[in-house]
Amino acid sequence: MDTDEMLRAVIEFLRIWREQAPAKVRTTWGTIYRDDRFPLIHQANLGWVATPPEGGSKKIIEDLGEAFRGTAIPHQALLFEDAEKAFALQEEFVRLGFRPTAELALAKVGLPDCIVNTDLEVRPAAEGAALDDFRAISAAIDAGSGHSRDVIDQLWGLWRERSHRVGMQPYVAYLNGKAAGTISVWPRGIFAWIDNVATHPDFRMRGVGRTMLFEACKRAIEARCEWVVLISDLFDTPKEMYKTLGFEAIGEVRGFLRE
Repeated sequence: MDTDEMLRAVIEFLRIWREQAPAKVRTTWGTIYRDDRFPLIHQANLGWVATPPEGGSKKIIEDLGEAFRGTAIPHQALLFEDAEKAFALQEEFVRLGFRPTAELALAKVGLPDCIVNTDLEVRPAAEGAALDDFRAISAAIDAGSGHSRDVIDQLWGLWRERSHRVGMQPYVAYLNGKAAGTISVWPRGIFAWIDNVATHPDFRMRGVGRTMLFEACKRAIEARCEWVVLISDLFDTPKEMYKTLGFEAIGEVRGFLRE
């Protein structure tokens, strides 16, 4: 399988997640997704650019403005199917006050070759106390990133609803009985999407992240998936950990954001 096919799978995961939005405005260049219940969340309210129009950024921004007029949505966000087309319009969007966003798509086949923490227990977290622990860790990570309580609550509401719809399977890792990290796996065909990779600040540098990724890959194999895929901030450090575990870069996912 070539990298283009794997990257298309990543894009399809991203598209399906956004297709869960209750309101969709089809345009000449793609689709505008809108969810008024989560107005502060970029992932819930954005323009999905399949083919940039001849009018370039001007047409896209006009359509976004029309779609979100009269709503409480305070931002304008875009995600491009084709990273090269996004990069070609980057200077144009930057002049208009948008910030480029870039994530690296990575893929792997098989289990990571790494030393795991045998004291770590990974449990399903679809309900009950484990789900509460999943939410608590997610909230701690979001708060550490500077998000407000309103944003944290909306992020959780969005994730909880859509993960259930698409079949995302959440897990919590416990170290000596205490919730130490989260991860989720979304099997779909021969691919499995890995998300929500997070270690609670109190448990870092103990092999929690590596062990959770090992377990996530094992569960993907059990679901008969041949490949696992994920995305990581292009300019952040987690991507280096993924690479040491055997994940290979297959492309980029680019977009723009104006707060």
